[in-house]
Amino acid sequence: MAWWTAHNKQGRGADDVVFVREGFSWWALLFPLLWLAAKGMWIVLVIAVSAQLLIWAVAEALGFGDAVRLISGLAINLILGFQGNDLLRWTYARRGYDEVGLVQGDDLEEAEYRFFSEGGVPLPAAEPPASDTPALPGLSRNWKSSEPDFIFPGFSRT
Repeated sequence: MAWWTAHNKQGRGADDVVFVREGFSWWALLFPLLWLAAKGMWIVLVIAVSAQLLIWAVAEALGFGDAVRLISGLAINLILGFQGNDLLRWTYARRGYDEVGLVQGDDLEEAEYRFFSEGGVPLPAAEPPASDTPALPGLSRNWKSSEPDFIFPGFSRT
């Protein structure tokens, strides 16, 4: 089963939720420029093409053969295969999408079903209740001095 991250813009409904799969992207490996253009990842596309052209220019200037160009092209494709979905998440974050959930599913349809059946797009988190005791730096809000210490039984946390 694969993990999927759900992304949505603030104030948008469930129809605008976008799912991105975790892990390797075969489409980014096999058809990197088309995949980047289809996903609207223009900054990454410009960087990938610029890197490829720069490597080719350096290889030509140093007198390397076609093997270096082929290896560098395959290396860029492999990098996009491994990092493509992370770059897609970065692109969505730049467009104002927030990550609203993580769900597991064999395919996109199952991931969508699980996400929306478990509550869909969550409401904003409620503010935690204010406590009478001041918060001390480095201590958890759940720290209770009357609870026993499990490392040293018999001693309290004072």
